[in-house]
Amino acid sequence: MRTLLAIMLCCTAPALLAAEPVRQIEATYDVSTRGIKIAEISEKFIRTGNHYRIQSATKPVGLLAAFKPDKIDVISMGDITSQGLRPQKYTYKRTLDTDKNAEATFDWAQSRLVLNDHQGQRSLALLSDTQDRLSVLYQFRYIHLLTERKEVTMHITDGGKVDARHYLIHPAQKLTIPLGTFETLYLSTAPEATAWKTEVWLAIDEGNLPCKIILTEDNGNQLTQVLTALSITP
Repeated sequence: MRTLLAIMLCCTAPALLAAEPVRQIEATYDVSTRGIKIAEISEKFIRTGNHYRIQSATKPVGLLAAFKPDKIDVISMGDITSQGLRPQKYTYKRTLDTDKNAEATFDWAQSRLVLNDHQGQRSLALLSDTQDRLSVLYQFRYIHLLTERKEVTMHITDGGKVDARHYLIHPAQKLTIPLGTFETLYLSTAPEATAWKTEVWLAIDEGNLPCKIILTEDNGNQLTQVLTALSITP
């Protein structure tokens, strides 16, 4: 099974660069599989001038907490430019399964991406659209006129590798979750040879944050992430 945090990389939103910037966003999500809640994600985005910091904490609940009480802490920090978020540092840490810990350092001046995980350190070419798994959740709010596009492709790193993600953009639709009914933009990855698929519903009127994400694994198993609380400070 691909890691739990992979459910988060699907994305966010289609806001315009002209949109009023916010100082802080706090969001909470429930993560479930087969209708059973297995984890909670608490996330905070903080903007200070032209810099940002995002913190995400995932903790297991229920049976998962009893059998695998492994917590995940993720941090992304960097700059806010006219093109949106430009990460400088990404770290992924687990309390128990530390072999999965990883970090990425973005050297934009030299166009190099330095990855560091259990395989050691290595350097790759840094493509201009590269985000990390946490910053990508907010980068989509900076893409101009995303609602008028039919697709978008980005490169995303988890500290160990870089994946190209191609999303198809579908017409807006209403979505009802326990927190309420939202006008959303629906994104999904293109079909693959296996059942693997990522689906994202972006709450347009709530700063274009994802209010629901479904990750389908290669074998057909699904993880569902649903927004349960949201606070935005202008």
